[in-house]
Formats: sequence, structure tokens, C-alpha cells
Amino acid sequence: MTSKDTSAAENSPEPSRFTRRRLLLGSLPFLALGGGGALGWQRLARPAAPDEPLSEAARALVAEAWKGLDPARVVDVHVHVVGIGTGDSGCWVNPRMRSFWHPLEYARFDIYRRAAGIRDLDAADAQYIERLSELARASDPRGRLMLLAFDRVHREDGSMDEGASEFYVPNDHVLAEVERAPDLFLACGSIHPYRKDAVAELERIVERGARAIKWLPSAMRIDPGSTLCDAFYAKAAELGVPILTHGGEERAVEVAEAQELSNPLRLRRALDAGVKVIVAHCASSGEGIDLDSPGNPRRPNFELFLRLIEDGKYRDRLWGEISATTQYNRCDVLPTLLSRSELHPRLVNGSDYPLPAINVLTRTGALLDRALITEVERELLNELDRHNPLLFDFVMKRSLRGPGGERFADRVFMPQGLLRTS
Repeated sequence: MTSKDTSAAENSPEPSRFTRRRLLLGSLPFLALGGGGALGWQRLARPAAPDEPLSEAARALVAEAWKGLDPARVVDVHVHVVGIGTGDSGCWVNPRMRSFWHPLEYARFDIYRRAAGIRDLDAADAQYIERLSELARASDPRGRLMLLAFDRVHREDGSMDEGASEFYVPNDHVLAEVERAPDLFLACGSIHPYRKDAVAELERIVERGARAIKWLPSAMRIDPGSTLCDAFYAKAAELGVPILTHGGEERAVEVAEAQELSNPLRLRRALDAGVKVIVAHCASSGEGIDLDSPGNPRRPNFELFLRLIEDGKYRDRLWGEISATTQYNRCDVLPTLLSRSELHPRLVNGSDYPLPAINVLTRTGALLDRALITEVERELLNELDRHNPLLFDFVMKRSLRGPGGERFADRVFMPQGLLRTS
């Protein structure tokens, strides 16, 4: 039921989004303990095999995907770095995620570990980067990947709240990996704006080469509409550093009580302060409060994002990022994004790696059902998926066609002029 390959489940009536999510999340602890029969854990996070040769037809599809692109300008702006602190990386995950006493968190952690090719937890942090580097170098030609740091939760008084944090990836860890492989990677820092040293830390990491800042407001407990962000916004605008921030419902970590913090309309304060903002996933999941309407009705977050990006005063400040929009539970937004070519100059591409390596999330059958790809393309994309999830994600997005045959413009994959230059 979770495979990218043809299955009876893809042709059966789809349950509601809530039911699908409950079924998936409810099955994770069972699968983490080795259940699931023939389906099993490997179907959720299948190891790639970049050394295995591709068929001639798959190679031709890859070549077609690169037409019109300059590899030196291609950037995947959404690539996660994860770690548990091995090798003095400074990374950290909440102990709940490694405890059988918290089976849902444990299962989520184990899925990410397997998807990222981590075989030995004692060397987890190095193995993650090694695997990512292997996948990147296996592509020829190739662009660069922007690696994301991730800050801890901080309270309104500026103090750190480790217990509320899911994981932590230090800025210095990401910067060091970029310095080791500048041909592969760019750096995206992460700074909670409530930190007492937020402005100083922003200046420090920009000096070392950070191109952007990553936020996940619901998980980090950041209210983008708070006055507590003002000093950070002023410095980010001065330095020309964009904020790549999650938009819409968050499903990768447990943040139920803070979902509204990722309402795209809460980003107006940053935009009005002159900050460049990139809304991850184009806010393509869940609903948010319509802060512009009397009575504050709830609207799809994607609708609220479109309202923002259509506002002329944000023309040079607001972008949407298309990672995860190909996932089975988000891909209904793709016909709109593809057909509205006037938005393409303000869209950028990201993979949200390691999520493309989690087989349950992107179903090529769902894309075929919506006539976004052909049956032949589906078979070749499935081959690429087994070969290299990063390449699969890139070629899939380059292969998509909208209702009138529209495709994402080349510039979506070459975001020059948006990221801060070093």
C-alpha cells in the first residue's frame, strides 16, 4: 500500500486525509518492531543503489531533465542534516525519539535513519553526510545542495527549552560540512529569533558563508508575527539573508498545539520589515485561520499562501518552495502551481531530503492518476527512485506537466539572486 509501484491500494477508494494519517502513524510502531510481513520496514525507507547502472531510457529521461539548465546555477534549497551527536558534531535528538517507551517517536526516528542510509548508530552523523555526498556525486551533471541547520526551541524570555525541542543541528556543523565540500553544498543556518544572541549569531554565520536561515515555526515555537522577531528581521533585511520557513501543517514532528504558528499569513511582519521569505512546500497542507477575514474562518493554507504571493507589495520579497508538493497528500496543488506560469519566477526547488527516500510519501501512481506524468515516465521514475532518491526527486519535478502541458520553468531550479551570496 505504500510503494511507488503499482498496487491495489492505489486503485481503491482513498480514505480521508485524517484516516490515512491515523492508519500510517498507527502502523509505525508495529513496523518499527519488524512487523508488516512482506511490506515491512524496507518498503517505507528503501536503500538506494546509485552504483547500479540505469537503463538507456532512464538515462535519456535524466538528460531531458537537464536541458535548459546550467548545473553551476542549480540549487536544491531544502536538504536536511540530521545527527545524534557522534563524532563531536554537536547534533542532538530528543531522547524520546530513541526510546521504545515512545513508540511513535521511535518509529519516526528509525524511518529517517533507514531512509538516510545510516547503518551504524555509533557513526550515524558521519554516515549521514557520507551517504548524502555519495548520492550527490552520483549525479552527472549535478547542482549543489543547501544543507539546513536546525535550532532548539527557545522561550519568550530567550532561554532554551530543550525538553520541547525535537532535534538540534548546530550552525557550525553545517558550515563545517560545506567548507569540506563546497562543490556539493551550500549552508543554511538556523537561529531562533527569541535568542538573546540572535542578531550576533546571524552576523557570525553570514560572515562564515551562510546563505539563508531555516525556521520551522510550529516545531521551534516561533511566532513570525511577534514583536520579539523585530530585531532579527531588521538585521536579516540589512544583510539580505532570506528566511526559508515551513508553511502549513507540519507532519514530520509532533507540534499539534503549535500548528497555527506556521500559518503563512503570520509572515507579513517579516515581509513588511523587508525580509526575503521563502515559504517551504508552498504551505500545501492543512488549514489556517484567515487572519484577514471577519470571524477568522479557517481556509486551506495553500489558499492563504496564494493570497500573499499575489500581493504586489511582496513581489520582491516572497517566494514559494516546491519540496514535498509531489507527495501523495499534497500533490493536488501541483496543477495550480504548474499552470500559473506567472508565479514561476517566484518559485524555487527543494527536495526535503531525506523524505524522497521514504517510499510511502511520494507515489508515482498518484501523479499518473492526475495526468501529471505518463505511464512510461512513471516506470522510469520508479527506476530512478530505486537508484538515487535525490535524482528521482529532481527528474520527477522536471517531468511534471500541468493541465495544458505546462512545466515548471527552468528558473525554478536556478534560484540565483535569492540566496545571499558569500
